[in-house]
Amino acid sequence: MEVKKSILSNGIQVVTTEREESAAVAFHIYFGCGGRHEGNEVVGVSHALEHMVFKGTPTRSTLDIAREMEGNGASINANTAAERTCYHFTSPVQVFEKVLNVYADAVNNCLLDKEEWSRERHVILEELKMYEDMPRIWVSDLLETTMFNLQVGVIGSKETINRIEPENMRELIDIWYQPGNTVISVAGGVKHEYVVELSEKFFGSRSGSSERPDNVSLPKESKKSFVEQVRQTDQVNLSIGFRGYGLDHENLQPLRVMCNILGGKMSSRLFTEVREKRGLAYSVGASANCFTDAGYVEMKAGVALEKASEATKVILEESSKFKDEEVTDEELSEAKSYIRGNLQIHESSSYFAGRNGSSLMLRNMLYPMKQEIEEVESVTKEEIVSVAKDIFRKEKMTIAVISEKSLRKEIEENSEI
Repeated sequence: MEVKKSILSNGIQVVTTEREESAAVAFHIYFGCGGRHEGNEVVGVSHALEHMVFKGTPTRSTLDIAREMEGNGASINANTAAERTCYHFTSPVQVFEKVLNVYADAVNNCLLDKEEWSRERHVILEELKMYEDMPRIWVSDLLETTMFNLQVGVIGSKETINRIEPENMRELIDIWYQPGNTVISVAGGVKHEYVVELSEKFFGSRSGSSERPDNVSLPKESKKSFVEQVRQTDQVNLSIGFRGYGLDHENLQPLRVMCNILGGKMSSRLFTEVREKRGLAYSVGASANCFTDAGYVEMKAGVALEKASEATKVILEESSKFKDEEVTDEELSEAKSYIRGNLQIHESSSYFAGRNGSSLMLRNMLYPMKQEIEEVESVTKEEIVSVAKDIFRKEKMTIAVISEKSLRKEIEENSEI
């Protein structure tokens, strides 16, 4: 398996992972644009554009695009995040060029028809309702948008979605879908030279700057330290966040290891203390979430109404212990093994296309798995203590709650750290 990189004539970066044994090809094209790059009045426009790319070109209808790709055995999709949008498909090797021809037409020549958008707008509003009906997911979005401003809320709100028009999508393309802000990543049973040839053929004529635009800064402080939604729900969904580190921060790997020990697996401290010993929650965990230049630690749990305060107190107590006590040799070894194993078990072409493409897009460099594993293995107990003292501080904390009644008073009374 060999990773190679090239740059097209217009500045688009191309990275490939050659996998001779694979009968499939995964194609990902990334644009360095997502929720953080939008104006307040049209939050969700990146996500809206992602939908509209597949809604027809001058030569193909929406149905034509789907049939020509899926009829050749390709699986097509796209996704939008805070800092990038990715359009991707996986196809059999023998029809890769045929499918790419159609996919490139959709990406390069989408009509952004006003009447088509008036229909798709309703689809996205239904998608919004779907996520709002999933409080376990929605509470994380509530936390993130409170900590890092509304722009990071990828789907937007009912009000902003209703304000979006095709001209907003065209403006987004003009500013952010530049060749210098584009990465093509392919993995599977194709040669690098062939991928570069096809990429030049289908995407080399995209015009614009070969330079990457300046990023939009994120706020240094949360809008609120506590945010809640009071609505009908069968359990309290609790999310506690602390500001963390960006992708290139020197303390990112100690933070990841600490979060794994805290709540990243079934043998973690939170799982053991909150679920196994006290029976407070079915679902409980902790994770480190990163943007290019910022990040946060999230601890979340789904608990009974009468147990929310106790759960908050226990979660924060377990977090605080890292500031004063070194983790055990066994905990450190198991966390490193778990993270290493989760990197090594991936074998799909889609995984490698996604890993290398997102690394090149967000880090502006490749991040070999071997390097990542070495950085994880080098984490020390002392680094974890240092990171915990830096992260777990009251002034860095934001709490988000979705519950059938307001719990602000009792939760804040139990939120010392």
